[in-house]
Amino acid sequence: MEEIKSHGIFSFKDEKTQPDPVFEYPSNIANSGIPLVIDNGVYKCRAGWASLEQPQLVFKNITAKQKGKKELDVQVGNEINNVEVVKWILRTQFDRNLVTLYDVQEQIYDYIFAHLGINTEGCVNHPIVMTEALCNPGYCRQQMSELLFECYHVPSVVYGVDALFSLYNNQKITDLTHSLIVGCGYQNTSLIPVVNGRVSSANCRRINMGGAQLDAFMQRLLQLKYPGHMAAITLSRAEELVRDHCYMAEDYISELEAWTDNDYYENNVTKIQLPYNAAVTGSQLTAEQLKERREQQIRRLKESNAKRRLEKLQMEEEKLRELISVQELLDDEDDEAFNRALSSLRYDTAESLQVEITKLTMSIQRMKAKIKGIDLPVDEEAKKPAVYDLIDIPDDQLTPDQMSIKKRQRMLKNAREGRLRAQAVQRERQQKEMEEEKKLEQRRIKDFNGWLQLIRDKRKKLLDIRNAKKQRKADLAKRRTYASQQRMRKITQLVS
Repeated sequence: MEEIKSHGIFSFKDEKTQPDPVFEYPSNIANSGIPLVIDNGVYKCRAGWASLEQPQLVFKNITAKQKGKKELDVQVGNEINNVEVVKWILRTQFDRNLVTLYDVQEQIYDYIFAHLGINTEGCVNHPIVMTEALCNPGYCRQQMSELLFECYHVPSVVYGVDALFSLYNNQKITDLTHSLIVGCGYQNTSLIPVVNGRVSSANCRRINMGGAQLDAFMQRLLQLKYPGHMAAITLSRAEELVRDHCYMAEDYISELEAWTDNDYYENNVTKIQLPYNAAVTGSQLTAEQLKERREQQIRRLKESNAKRRLEKLQMEEEKLRELISVQELLDDEDDEAFNRALSSLRYDTAESLQVEITKLTMSIQRMKAKIKGIDLPVDEEAKKPAVYDLIDIPDDQLTPDQMSIKKRQRMLKNAREGRLRAQAVQRERQQKEMEEEKKLEQRRIKDFNGWLQLIRDKRKKLLDIRNAKKQRKADLAKRRTYASQQRMRKITQLVS
């Protein structure tokens, strides 16, 4: 065995697969009946025309489908860019090395035929040469044949073992040929004796050890040795280590003895670097750079706030125009259309509509002032008294135009009075909160322990209320609890 020399530090490739192209369906192949060869391996599937030297499609024999997605959204093989991200929803048609899920196998067939460009309607007019497991059960072969003949109407199909195909390709077989084939697969290893040019099926053996077990064993070893990097040591990276940096020892014991020597270790060790992002610490930045970074962050934050404020301004202006158009219906004395529009906007009265218009107007004025960087406008309503000169005049003394104005004045007066009452209640509440905070602050200064106990009691009361709500919600979700029975009794009473 040649010694493996280390050249610095290796890094993981983390290769991303590229989707397979859709090949054209040549007329010379379409009309000639050339067989289609499918190496249906557990790890990878290879497919192509028998007239070509190399397969046209090589992809992992797996599928992935997000929950809730349509059947057309199934990803197959190289369409899965990162296996580790979707490893919880991966599916394969194999159980060990036997095909058992034929719906997944059908998705694989659809992918192969579509990417090879086969466009014949409802059938595949080519014989199929396909690999299968050694000593494949008759039921599995029957299901596979039924799938090919019933779904794709293939003219014929022949099955074979990949290891035997390799023997016939690499050695001339005669009646005197004796061989021992070691088929190293992804899920197991097969020992196939060939006596007098024929397979001795009774003497075939299967060892439940393959590439999948090697990859999983490598991953477990590294995760146990480096528990701090358990998440970074994925199965895909363990597979890359096995494929690119491992070898078969001709003499295992002598290899172990050689690796105990420090010089041999230093000359032959392979170092692998996990990917990482070197964080830039604050000590590596000058004061000017830190200042510039802060200014950039402040500038970006201001731009974001200005954009959000402008979007909100546009929304409020649009809503104000809509409300004003509804209010104009009242001025036009179209009461039916006004009430219908008022109901669609979910306002109870014309006064509530006027209150909302006033709020939006003031909000838009404040927002425009903030965008322009000027002082907020003074509330004119608080400066000058409102004039309602027609409210106290009887209706029989007014003209129709004055009646419309009187109606509007009454609405404005009611809205103003309601708004002033709400402002008075809000000021009173704020005054009480300020007095309460002042009392608490004075108590904190004079009696800190008593103040602390009061805060704890308030917190405990809030937590008790919160826990009671959670417990009630949990009881309602369970059957045969008192809360659940009370709920069912109320529902029954409402129904009756």
